[in-house]
Amino acid sequence: MATNLRVSGTYAYQPYREVEPVPPYPRIDPQQPHDEYPQQQIKQRTDKDDHAKRRFIAMRTLIDELTEAAGITRVDYLTAETELNDLGLLIAETELIEQLLELKIPLEGIDDLVQQIRHSPEIPDLAAGHDLSETDNFFPVFVAGLSEYNLHFQNLKIQIAEKNKQITDGLEDNGRFVAEKNRLRLDFQKMESKDDIDTLQLGINVLVAVSEVDEAGRRVILYQRP
Repeated sequence: MATNLRVSGTYAYQPYREVEPVPPYPRIDPQQPHDEYPQQQIKQRTDKDDHAKRRFIAMRTLIDELTEAAGITRVDYLTAETELNDLGLLIAETELIEQLLELKIPLEGIDDLVQQIRHSPEIPDLAAGHDLSETDNFFPVFVAGLSEYNLHFQNLKIQIAEKNKQITDGLEDNGRFVAEKNRLRLDFQKMESKDDIDTLQLGINVLVAVSEVDEAGRRVILYQRP
């Protein structure tokens, strides 16, 4: 049959020139179970899920046990910061005087210290402290793996009695004297100036909350709202 199709070198007819070769699809081994995803992707997804479950293990355990008897409220950080400052001041003013009297601090020294705490121009710091121990815990349930969260007053000055042997012996032996009771930790140290040997530098840690940090560096804080 005659045809009018003319073929040249430049415009030659090339059958299926737009179709690229398709690489062969790997056959599925019938001995292996069929799965929608490759095994490597499954392993990565599983590892990621396991990693997510490891966040805040101790805190989740504590919250789960506390919710049986109390409600847990989520608040923003600024609210928590304000309430933890108020709570720390309340605990300090409630428990501090008794502890200082037990250490035989003179009344004028106690009164001056209380005024420093109330009117200090320095804002106390909120920071994590030591690992929480069962004796330090103030919740009805103790869960290992949590840290203290303290309100820290620093650069305070306190006058001690001239012959306060308990404190002075500690300063001579260790360079500092630390007293802990309930939710207060008092850290006495010598002043840089040696002109007044009866005046010491004092740092106060008030345990106001418990905290935990996950593997991503995030922190969760749990406290009893005032």
